[in-house]
Amino acid sequence: MPVARGEKKERMSDCLCCEGVNRRNFLRGLLLLGGGIAWILFRGGYPAHAISVISEAKEQAIGRRAHQEILNKLGYYNDATLQAYFTQVGQRVLEKAESSPFKFQFTIVDHPMVNAFALPGGFVYVTRGMLAEMNSEAELAAILGHEIAHVTSHHAAEQITRALGVQILSLGLAVLSPGGPQNRAGWAAISGELSTQILLGYGREAELESDQKGLRWAVKAGYNPRGMMSLFRTLQIRNRLSGVGYHALRTTHPELLERIDRARVMIESLTAEKTRSLEVKADSFKARLDGLVYGERNDRKRVRVITAQGGENLKEMARILWGMENRAWDLALLNGIRNEDSPLRAGQKLKVIYDPFDEPPVRLPKGLSRRIP
Repeated sequence: MPVARGEKKERMSDCLCCEGVNRRNFLRGLLLLGGGIAWILFRGGYPAHAISVISEAKEQAIGRRAHQEILNKLGYYNDATLQAYFTQVGQRVLEKAESSPFKFQFTIVDHPMVNAFALPGGFVYVTRGMLAEMNSEAELAAILGHEIAHVTSHHAAEQITRALGVQILSLGLAVLSPGGPQNRAGWAAISGELSTQILLGYGREAELESDQKGLRWAVKAGYNPRGMMSLFRTLQIRNRLSGVGYHALRTTHPELLERIDRARVMIESLTAEKTRSLEVKADSFKARLDGLVYGERNDRKRVRVITAQGGENLKEMARILWGMENRAWDLALLNGIRNEDSPLRAGQKLKVIYDPFDEPPVRLPKGLSRRIP
């Protein structure tokens, strides 16, 4: 995805406010609208798909402005080859998704947190921290399908409407317009709600819907979705260890096992319908991650990718790399391998974290320099 160009504009050309409408009548209608939304919210009778007062054009305008903020805060990962690859996989899944008026953009952001997320209007992101946890192109495709579904299903617009519906009464036009200094309070509310969605997700029903659509589209694009279960297990463990993780798994914490079970059943159904082989592309995916920045940039850690000779297991690999077997568990978690004793096949790619301050230092194979790429 191309980096946003040009200076950040304080006022957007496609302002989200209404023009040519009598101010008094418009504000009266806005009050009635806010009151109606408030009644629905307080009554608790809104469906899984909440009503939205945000048009598709306004969704795109909100997403465009928030996109620049995302790049300013999280950073653009400066690797043109990896960015192009990410966009390629995203477009492949998007071709099998439901129709959408949005022109999608796919971006890897330069942040160590483990997350993928989407903004209204077709802006889809993955952090380099999330990429480091993935182990196949099929996993990436399923995650992208999930995030694309959030966009095509207008989950962000619905969530903003539901969260800020009552505040429309006091924020007035500001809620509907991110442009202009007079609307900063409204944009702050919308921006804050988007940030909450990035960290906590859209709610159980929206996440379930995105699970189902995303997996279906990934399979239609030719990817095997089974690796998602391995990724989910890895992210669950990471979440327990660090307290943070992929928003789509954290948002429905009490029903997480149910969500995983439902995804497993759907995967079995989808793969049973396919007579042709579905792609995983684990080794080629890992090879693309060689040199990826890992963790905080100041720590100078990188993902390095090594090739198994065949026959050795992770305990033996840990002994070769660090001179001790107790690193085998780290290798297993990083590479999504459940059994440390299972023999590796010849040519199998393994991710290793190179830490210049590690003791003992990793003994990288010949031809794989310790120098930070």
